Amino acid sequence: MKKIIIGLISGLILVTACSTEKNKSLESYEFNLTMDTVVVDAGEGHIDLRYGLSYPELSNEGKFLFNYVFNSSKFDKINLETLTLEKTLQFEREGPNGMGSYIGGYSLTSDEQIMIWSYGLNAVFDQTGKKIKDLNLDKFGPQEIKGASSFPMGLVEHPNDPSQIFGVYIKSEPKEFFIMKFDLEKETYHKIPLPETEKLDEFHMEFTSGGAFRVAPFPIFNAGRIIMTNDAFNEAYVYDMSLDSLYLIPWDSKLTGNKNETEMPSKVDIEKGMVFRRKFFESINFMTPKWDPVSQQFVRLSFKNKYEEEPDEYGNPKFLRSEVFLTLLDKNLKIIKETKLEHYTKEPSRYFFLNNTIWLYENIDDELGFVRIKLD
Repeated sequence: MKKIIIGLISGLILVTACSTEKNKSLESYEFNLTMDTVVVDAGEGHIDLRYGLSYPELSNEGKFLFNYVFNSSKFDKINLETLTLEKTLQFEREGPNGMGSYIGGYSLTSDEQIMIWSYGLNAVFDQTGKKIKDLNLDKFGPQEIKGASSFPMGLVEHPNDPSQIFGVYIKSEPKEFFIMKFDLEKETYHKIPLPETEKLDEFHMEFTSGGAFRVAPFPIFNAGRIIMTNDAFNEAYVYDMSLDSLYLIPWDSKLTGNKNETEMPSKVDIEKGMVFRRKFFESINFMTPKWDPVSQQFVRLSFKNKYEEEPDEYGNPKFLRSEVFLTLLDKNLKIIKETKLEHYTKEPSRYFFLNNTIWLYENIDDELGFVRIKLD
């Protein structure tokens, strides 16, 4: 196992909570942040980092990190206690147990089987690669989730009833985001529109030569809830599976503002579009909250990028540094505290949160590494 200590955020950081509630845990705070870097030992195996850490998922108790190897048919299972590659889970690409060469995403079920979704694929596999259950959502589901016009952004089992599956979908024509509730036994479904997502249209920019820049709600699943956040607004859209209720939680940051301030045209040529894309990343960007199964808290990172005035030889912005902010939330998604990370000035990569520690992916000489920021 390799472990490299690269720095310490020293001293105490005084943070004033952004809530007026008379609660001792939401008043003033002093806490230490310490930072180090670790490298995972692959042993006789190999961790493919051509596409970075593409689809990281924590096991239910947090001991293992699963990572789908993009454009492949395998998962790396990493032991976070020993910082070693536990094993590589090799799946089949074709055949009755085939998962294809590309997937849209995956989640772990309560017994840590792997639910995989993509176009035409909605199935549960065990960790040996055997298909345990074909969900058949495209067979009894509505026409609008079939074909290439709609895509599942996430699927999850009801925590108390695996015969109920919930999915978050994006539809291109007409543009729409919605939740689908499926009953596998009855082969029925119920559509739940997401009207609050209409305001994301102001951050949808199409290029005249094809393609688009889009802000979309990204779902995470926690304790029977679907929590949907996006890059542009400081808020969470929450669906409670048991209560069948949908509600919005607005957050009020005292450090960053609560909305990306970029004004985008609806259609533009690619060259001008890159200018607006740069402006978007120079304004505040909110990342997906991550849940810590140990401390029972969420953390959410946000950032603003700084660029040089002149682009590089390919016309792309030349990155200088980022301002990175940390927001800690309780299990009910109320802000506990927030601060600026003075000693971390990169644009944050994919990360997860475990035992009060933020793990940020880092490629270290083509080995899987993490910058870890511990909250004390």
